[in-house]
Amino acid sequence: MFSYLYQWIMNISFYMIMVTAILHIVPNSEYKRYIRFFTGLVLAVMLADPFLKMLGAGDLWENLYESPAYREQVDKMEEAAQYLNGITDGDLENIQEDEETEAETDIYVEQIEIGR
Repeated sequence: MFSYLYQWIMNISFYMIMVTAILHIVPNSEYKRYIRFFTGLVLAVMLADPFLKMLGAGDLWENLYESPAYREQVDKMEEAAQYLNGITDGDLENIQEDEETEAETDIYVEQIEIGR
């Protein structure tokens, strides 16, 4: 029990040191708030890990990538990547022509009035 607690504290300490180093390396302050937000989410998950393990949900994160729904999404992305890799320049021209003909059949609304 104490070895797990010690390892947990070590992981959080190492994570906080790495986050601090990354925040000092980033030159633009605009990105810092996004980095803080993301690292805060990761820290919340790290802090909740022992409580999740006590409740029996600790394996949930480890088995996330083994679920059938995840596998199905990965297969769809791989099929889409193969399709996109097989598109030639001639296919792109046909797609652009199709988009132009669709643009000609669009309906535009000039004014919308709401109320009585």
